Amino acid sequence: MKKINIFRWAFRGGAVVLLTLGACALPAVAEEGGATVDTVGLAQVGDADRVPADSLWARANAAYSNGSYRQAVELYETLLGQGVHSVKLYYNLGNSWFKQGRMGKAILNYNRALLLDPTDEDTQYNLALAHARIVDKIDTVPEFFLKSWLRQLGLMLGSNTWAVLGLVFLGLTFAAVILWLLAGTLRGRKVGFYGAVTALILCFLSLFYANFQRSRLLHNREAVVMNLVAPVKSSPGTGGKDLFVLHEGTKVRMQEELDGWTEIVLSDGNKGWIASDAIEAVDPAVVDHRSQAAGGEE
Repeated sequence: MKKINIFRWAFRGGAVVLLTLGACALPAVAEEGGATVDTVGLAQVGDADRVPADSLWARANAAYSNGSYRQAVELYETLLGQGVHSVKLYYNLGNSWFKQGRMGKAILNYNRALLLDPTDEDTQYNLALAHARIVDKIDTVPEFFLKSWLRQLGLMLGSNTWAVLGLVFLGLTFAAVILWLLAGTLRGRKVGFYGAVTALILCFLSLFYANFQRSRLLHNREAVVMNLVAPVKSSPGTGGKDLFVLHEGTKVRMQEELDGWTEIVLSDGNKGWIASDAIEAVDPAVVDHRSQAAGGEE
C-alpha cells in the first residue's frame, strides 16, 4: 500500500508538471503559427474582393518561366500584400530579383525564406550564389565549434516540432518513473531510473530549442543593405565621421534607431550608424512596424 500511495503522489505531481510545461510550450507554437501562413496552402489566403491566391501564384510562376521577371515580382509581392508568407514564395521572389541582377533584394528574400525554414537546401545554395556576386566580403568572428554545432542542431527543426518533442519526452519521463516505482526487479528499476533521467534531459533540451526557434522568429534583428553604396557613420546624422562604406546585399544586425538612422553591427564586429532607408529588415514584421511609425510621424 505504501508503494501504491507513493505512485499516486508521483503521478499527480507529474500531471501538474506536465500541464505546466505544456502550457509554457504551446504559446510558442501558437505565436509562431500566427507569424507565418501555411507554406503549402496558398489558396487558403484571400477573400472575395481580391484575386484568389492560387491564381496569382500560377500567374507569377508562369511569368517567371516566360522570363517576365518584373511581372513575376509584382505578382509575388501582391501575394505578400494579401498576407501570404511561405518559404516557396520568398524563394521564388528572391529568384526573380536575382535574374534582374538585384542582389540586395534577392539576398533579402532568400533570408526571409530561411527565417521560415533554415534547412531549405535550394535557398541556401542560391543565397551562396548571390553572396558571391556582392562587393563586400566580410569575415565572421570565429566561434567555438561546439556552440556552432549546437546552434545548427537547433535549426534542424522548427519551434512547433521541438515543442511537441519536448512534450513527448516528458511523457516518456513519466512512463519511466512509473516503471521505476512499480518494477519488481532491480534491473527494471534501473531501466526506469536511467530512462527517466535521459528522457528528462531530452525534454529540457527540446523545450530549450523550441524557445530558441521562437525567439529567432519573433526577435530577428537582421537587415540587408539595399542601396548600391551606403556610408556608415560614427554617429547618427550626416555630420558624423565616415567609418566605412557598405554595398548592396551586405547583411547587418540592427541595434537601436534614432532620427532616421540605425546603429548596425557587422559579422566581423565592426559597428556604426547607417541611414535607416538604406537597409531593409529581414523580418517582415519589423518592416511593417517601421512603416506604421513613419506614417504616424507624418
